[in-house]
Amino acid sequence: MRYRWFAKEEERVDAFGVPVSRAEYDEALHPKPRSYARGEVLAIVLAIVILCYEWVNDDAPLIFVCVSFLVYELQPIVLKVYGPRGQVICNVIKGFSLATFIGALAWTFL
Repeated sequence: MRYRWFAKEEERVDAFGVPVSRAEYDEALHPKPRSYARGEVLAIVLAIVILCYEWVNDDAPLIFVCVSFLVYELQPIVLKVYGPRGQVICNVIKGFSLATFIGALAWTFL
């Protein structure tokens, strides 16, 4: 819930008189673990199936699109393995995945 307020009156507004919600405070205490949703799992399985099909048909640009998506979806696993230090690796994964995807699109149209 995002509409909880502080119990004390003086904490209801900040230094500028803007109302402050307690939700940010509570969410900082209990961060949600990042995991895969059902749609993401289905997309990963579909990407693996397409990757196997295109591997047999030897369609390299689409293979790179699937690989870039699967590499992008490694982020929650990296965060669980490396903890807070894994954020740097996640940024590298995002950059690599984006570069691979753009390269595959360029390769397709050349």
